[in-house]
Amino acid sequence: MADNTQYSVPAGTQEAEDHVEKRPCLIMIKGDFIGQVYELEKDVTMMGRSDDIDLVVSDVSISRRHAMIVKRLEDYHVSDLGSTNGTFLNKEPVKTATPLKEGDKLTLGLVTFKFSYQDEDDTEYHLMLRNMAIRDGLTRVYNKRHFTEALEKEFDYNRRNQSGLALILFDIDHFKRINDTHGHPAGDFILKHLAQLIEKEARGYDLFARFGGEEFVLMLRGATLDAAAGLAERVRVVIEESSFEYDEVTLCVTISLGVAFWSGDESISSPDELVEAADKQLYRAKNAGRNQVCYEGMESAND
Repeated sequence: MADNTQYSVPAGTQEAEDHVEKRPCLIMIKGDFIGQVYELEKDVTMMGRSDDIDLVVSDVSISRRHAMIVKRLEDYHVSDLGSTNGTFLNKEPVKTATPLKEGDKLTLGLVTFKFSYQDEDDTEYHLMLRNMAIRDGLTRVYNKRHFTEALEKEFDYNRRNQSGLALILFDIDHFKRINDTHGHPAGDFILKHLAQLIEKEARGYDLFARFGGEEFVLMLRGATLDAAAGLAERVRVVIEESSFEYDEVTLCVTISLGVAFWSGDESISSPDELVEAADKQLYRAKNAGRNQVCYEGMESAND
């Protein structure tokens, strides 16, 4: 008589681990986005700097169409596509389609990936490490390093496509007075909760970062000056109308904001110049009395 008893696989055993689905991935281990995981979801994955391919790596050392990864039965093979700086597998140049194995190091220009099969736990672990590297510890918005790296990529994209790029740079008015009067824990409380309020106002694809101290920045891809100025004004009003309850004390703050817009023409030649343009407008708002938005071309009675 056949034994039809159903046996479950105990969690944590080798048998359970063998049943976990692992997906082929590239993990960036050298480059601007260390720890970023890219799943190879297609049978053919094109890699390069061009905006219209599968895996975009916006680094000047990478060709627009640099390399290709192809699934053959159960294996993956990488080929170079005639790139300027070459494709290397474990430091050896890729001349023909070459199979990828677990742990292999794949280098395109100055960027290196590790090829690996990852399950959900592995992916979440790398995501956690990635977030620790790019998020501000207090506010949990992006940090200045990540903003700077992202701005370089967006600047290059806008120069090629001229889709519009705007920055909103702002800080909290009289923030030192808050720290001196109520203590630094109160200041930290305001920074954290102010960041949460502003995140709700930003578009899902805008980048919001803590620029330093009580200063923050919003980067808007594909925005017009009017759209950026409008968002800045909404953010200003939200903060002005909010109150922060800390240790049974109600604290109210305002912010000053400077907006800079770049169409992609030659009027601005570097990311630093765009930041300086926003910073200039921020100081203009401060000098005009604070709690306001300033941008190039707007009229102000206090200028």
